[in-house]
Amino acid sequence: MKKTLIIIVAILLISNLPIFNFFVQENYQYQNFDSSFTYSEESGKGKSFIGCIRTYGHFLCEHPEKDKGDNWLYRTFAIKPWRFWEWSQMLFSERYRLPYKEKTNK
Repeated sequence: MKKTLIIIVAILLISNLPIFNFFVQENYQYQNFDSSFTYSEESGKGKSFIGCIRTYGHFLCEHPEKDKGDNWLYRTFAIKPWRFWEWSQMLFSERYRLPYKEKTNK
């Protein structure tokens, strides 16, 4: 029993290492309230969450009318707690702290 518990804990720890996440991380999508801004974070292709934040800031500068009222950035992906290899990101990454919004196509 003790050996099994150690194996399970080891699998959880190893699966949450950044090198493992690089290969199994899914692509994340983001939108603003009216879907005039969309961004798709693609793992392994250089499109990151930090790039999304920068791009959205640039979008707000170019469209000052969008910076009034609801200017939040929303995640359009659901949190999937059964993906145990993403638990460290779910706890510590800002992408999971964004409010959720159903994805709408414009």
